[in-house]
Amino acid sequence: MRIVREIALALATGGATFLISYLLDGEMTWTTMLSVFIGGVVLVVHHLASLEDRMETVVLGQEQRLGTFAQLVTSELDTTRQTVTRRLDRVDRGARLLESLENSAVETAVPNSRPISGLIERAARFVPPAPVLGRLVTEEIRALNELLRGLEGDSVSCPGEDRDWLLTLTRTTGRTISATSTTTADGGRRSFSDGFWKSELGRAYLMAQREAVARGVNVRRVFILNNEKILRNADFLKICDEQRAAGIKVHSVVVPGGSQLGRAVTGWRNTFRDFILFDDEVSYEVEVGALPGSSITSTNLWFDRTRIGERIELFNDIWAEAEAAEAAGNAAAASGGAGSSGGAGAGT
Repeated sequence: MRIVREIALALATGGATFLISYLLDGEMTWTTMLSVFIGGVVLVVHHLASLEDRMETVVLGQEQRLGTFAQLVTSELDTTRQTVTRRLDRVDRGARLLESLENSAVETAVPNSRPISGLIERAARFVPPAPVLGRLVTEEIRALNELLRGLEGDSVSCPGEDRDWLLTLTRTTGRTISATSTTTADGGRRSFSDGFWKSELGRAYLMAQREAVARGVNVRRVFILNNEKILRNADFLKICDEQRAAGIKVHSVVVPGGSQLGRAVTGWRNTFRDFILFDDEVSYEVEVGALPGSSITSTNLWFDRTRIGERIELFNDIWAEAEAAEAAGNAAAASGGAGSSGGAGAGT
């Protein structure tokens, strides 16, 4: 239709020119040539104008498409840049974390063990064979995280008695174990006949101490008894013999009434609490129920220097008193005296 309109316009222009020229001049040849020329010029000019309009439309459309394309490219580049930046940040954090892990005290504590790196690698590959086992692993890792968070302060605690803390500290101690064992915490209901040292944990703990002595650890224990009759208890005496056979240095001291002595009594007897010192750096302490033979309600690990210093001084006082009491008892026995105010013992 556009071409038809252009031809019609050219013919109309040529026709009008022919008519005007013929009326004015009357020469057919000249009139025909002029009308054809002017009609052709009009056709060409109109066609060129139409072509220019179309070119402008095409150029404008291309510019719009190029603008849209540029926006899409810019958007994709921004998205790609952000994605690459996030991944590089992750790689950087991962690299810094890996470097921190490789140089951490836990990772290098035991040569060639790589406990943290191994844990992360296994956790990343782990596929639980059952959902409940997956939850078990999650809870164990959560408990480890809580332990690490607690170790950032001055102490950490857990409900009940933690066998892993007790046995692991014993197995990893390098120099000394200074322990107390009280009738309240370890004696059970029948004065050491059914207490801690008769339990599976007590035997595992004794074995771990035997191994500690074998690698050169100095292990000392004071039994703090609430009744002098316990010194003649066959089960208690057997426990003492087992501890000595394991290489543990043992003393005992009798404190009648134990923690029920009241405010009139001063010194360590009135403030005493069952504890174990590992390498004079960590104090393992337990809380026991109020009734005789009650189970342990909570376990605490203390490692602030003030408390550790107090515990070292307290143990040395108890040890010295128990040693003096045993020496006095032995001297009395040697001179024919009856009874003994000190005896052998063992403890946690």
